[in-house]
Amino acid sequence: MYMKKLLPLLAVFVGFAMAPQIQAQASLSDRIAEAQAEWLIKSWEGDVDGSKISLSFKWVIEGHVIASHFKSNNSESFSLIAVNPESGEVEQTGYNKDGKKNTGSWGPKDEMPFLKLTSKDGEGNSQTMGVGFRLIDENNIELQIFNVDASGTVADFSEFSLEMKRVEPKKKI
Repeated sequence: MYMKKLLPLLAVFVGFAMAPQIQAQASLSDRIAEAQAEWLIKSWEGDVDGSKISLSFKWVIEGHVIASHFKSNNSESFSLIAVNPESGEVEQTGYNKDGKKNTGSWGPKDEMPFLKLTSKDGEGNSQTMGVGFRLIDENNIELQIFNVDASGTVADFSEFSLEMKRVEPKKKI
């Protein structure tokens, strides 16, 4: 009898004790607002040598999870972006059309939202690159690709850049 009364009280106490720690975790929308990067959560298209490239970011769990979709002539990937509750880091995890797993972390580089992304195949081979996003105006961004060496150090300057235009997201039937 005593135990039946004690367990609910203990659960309430633990809940109150843990609540400040849980609430202290910044949401993804908080982190994006802090970085003034709300402009990135849209659909974008660019062109490389006559081939269309599309990239979109959209909220799938408002304030907490973003879905990212990248598509070009020979590549396609889907990813989810969220704050890791253990580390507090903004992380991205997804897969491409070849079954490779992509994992990455978001942060700033030279005042740009920046993704350090590693792609790994089933045999353990991996490739890492950096992707920076620079706002040109409300309808245009510049996507910059950076080399990342074997130790994880990102190059100071981009190796490739691409201007992308804002597009309306395609309606699903």
